[in-house]
Amino acid sequence: MTKQSDIKMTDQLERELIERELGPRSPGFVDDVKSAVAAVQRVFGRLQSQARKAKIAYANG
Repeated sequence: MTKQSDIKMTDQLERELIERELGPRSPGFVDDVKSAVAAVQRVFGRLQSQARKAKIAYANG
């Protein structure tokens, strides 16, 4: 449990340090980042789906 709490404390300290360095983030920036992450996840999902289909086609073909 000590490791778990140490990890949480370290993560919190890192977030605070980053926020101090970058300054307060605007809600628009956070939304933009979330949108970008979602877009990347969709692209990877599509690529994985196509790879699975290609693998099945190759195995059957």
